[in-house]
Amino acid sequence: MEIKDRVFIVTGASSGIGLSTAIALSDRGGNVALLARSTDALKELAQKLPGSLPLTVDVTQFDRVREAIGAVHQHYGRIDGLVNNAGRSYAAAVEEIEPALFDEIFHLNVLGPIVAMQAVIPVMRAQGGGSIVNINSGTAFMMVPQYSVYSSSKRALLGFSLTARAELEKDRIIVSEVYPFVTATNFGKTRMGNPAKGGPSVPYADGDKPEFVAGIVVQAIEEGQAQYFANDRLRKMAGAGA
Repeated sequence: MEIKDRVFIVTGASSGIGLSTAIALSDRGGNVALLARSTDALKELAQKLPGSLPLTVDVTQFDRVREAIGAVHQHYGRIDGLVNNAGRSYAAAVEEIEPALFDEIFHLNVLGPIVAMQAVIPVMRAQGGGSIVNINSGTAFMMVPQYSVYSSSKRALLGFSLTARAELEKDRIIVSEVYPFVTATNFGKTRMGNPAKGGPSVPYADGDKPEFVAGIVVQAIEEGQAQYFANDRLRKMAGAGA
């Protein structure tokens, strides 16, 4: 898909991968709807991105997600792409998992993206196509102590994404996934659960830059393959070869 003059929605756009993706799309001439919980951060970003639209949204509030996507369609008259980036981690041993936090993680990491997809699909179908990119995680292919809730939520997103890709192919709506490695964002600082336990083998501060991952997102939009990986290690773990 060409990015110039197209309309894209990016969730979790106020920081990290979402912010870098919004900037990358805008730099290529796209119009970007910026969705996140941080109103002030969104307003500041919108001032730097011509043609952007900031909308304060908590992705776990499904009615608000639908309203926001409706507002994007009304504002621009079309929706060409959706980048489901908003997400959060949770560190806890299996015996320490709190059901309420488990539920919150699945609402944010799995149901939120599904609701957003459901809202844009009719618009994209009427237009004759579109691009949906779901930001997944390499933990979908790993067994990581303390991260069973997070990794299982990402495995669920993997299943839904591949199924949606097959279902929507006839409508020329392309569903892709991006699998970052450890990325230098505030992801580790904002995880729920016990922050003293678990964690990546590579410190978050030393991980890939969010701009690098944003470049992969742009590639996924432009090319439309099923899965994109930040490195060969993840690709091999997924069984996709070198």
